[in-house]
Amino acid sequence: MDETMQQDEVQATPEEEAQLEQAFDIAIEVIHAPGKAGDNIASMVLDAKEIQQGMGQAVATVLITVEKKMQLTDDVKLALAEQITDELAAMAIQAGAIAEDELNDQMVDAIASHAMSTYLSIKEQLGELNKDELSANVQEAQAFMGQQQKPASPAKSGGLLQRARG
Repeated sequence: MDETMQQDEVQATPEEEAQLEQAFDIAIEVIHAPGKAGDNIASMVLDAKEIQQGMGQAVATVLITVEKKMQLTDDVKLALAEQITDELAAMAIQAGAIAEDELNDQMVDAIASHAMSTYLSIKEQLGELNKDELSANVQEAQAFMGQQQKPASPAKSGGLLQRARG
């Protein structure tokens, strides 16, 4: 099944790559903003009882903030969420909130779960939650998570998620 998912992976267009780069630049500005805005993101991560929950909340908050500044495709949102997670994890490691060896697949899965839950809750509160879109996104996320849990098969190069991983 993993091979089928790889075959179905959509290659990033130059426009999507440019959109991801622009969106990540905005995300970095939000995460590292001087004053209260940046402090709020850091507090979500560093002051949370459970670091996974705090990071998930911060990922969702940053992603929604970026969405308010520019339109994102679903593929770009997924890739951007992964980049935001990486940035916040680096910040948490640097601050001593977690050890680098604690950041494993299980923790990343927990962060992704909290991020998705928080994202959907915020979207619902804002009245921006489309139930049909939600169902499709859940199926896509489940397929993505299934692919993530099988690291023995490398992703095709050139896809947005592959590009996001560096």
